[in-house]
Amino acid sequence: MHMEHTSKQFEIELEDLRSGLLAMGGLVEAQFERALEAIASGDEELVEVVLREERHVNDKQIELDRKSMEIIAKRQPTAVDLRQIICTMQAVNDLERIGDEIKKIAQRARQFQASERFQTLRLNEVKRIGSVAQEMLKESLNSFARLDVISASEVIGRDAAVDGEFERIMRLLVTYMMEDPRTISAGLDVAFLAKAIERVADHAKNIGEYVIHIVQGKDPRHAG
Repeated sequence: MHMEHTSKQFEIELEDLRSGLLAMGGLVEAQFERALEAIASGDEELVEVVLREERHVNDKQIELDRKSMEIIAKRQPTAVDLRQIICTMQAVNDLERIGDEIKKIAQRARQFQASERFQTLRLNEVKRIGSVAQEMLKESLNSFARLDVISASEVIGRDAAVDGEFERIMRLLVTYMMEDPRTISAGLDVAFLAKAIERVADHAKNIGEYVIHIVQGKDPRHAG
């Protein structure tokens, strides 16, 4: 009976840890949406909200890391359970790093000074890559919530599209800057934004990989 009670409590603790990760993911998703909107609208208030709320993401990371270490110390989990805890800690770290990229995006949106040509580029090109990265982040969290390997694999597969979009934006920017050196400053701003968004997608891909590692016990980065 005692063993059954302990096992049940352990399951509750694991579920609490995963729920905490998903709550942190929700905060990060909201922050990303605000930051992308700030790029499109130039809304200073949105920028301030993103910068102000970032500390909540950091606080959540500290809380979840502490809970994870307490569970490991108390329960001494093995195999699948230990893998789930370690992968959750890794996913928490990726979410915190996404938060760092979002902060950079918001800060750059504040100082964005672009010609009319780059206003259009900002809205169209950055919006496109941002939309794909947003969807990847959302689906990576959904796949973690359900431990859905198929969904996680789809997230991983979409990273190549983001990389391709980033490379296309870079080629376009180089063309613009060569045609008109006055656009170099604005072009570098756009490149910075696109790179930060591409990194968000990379971290979302990592979360998808953790799902596969939890369920199948293999690291997809080293598959094949």
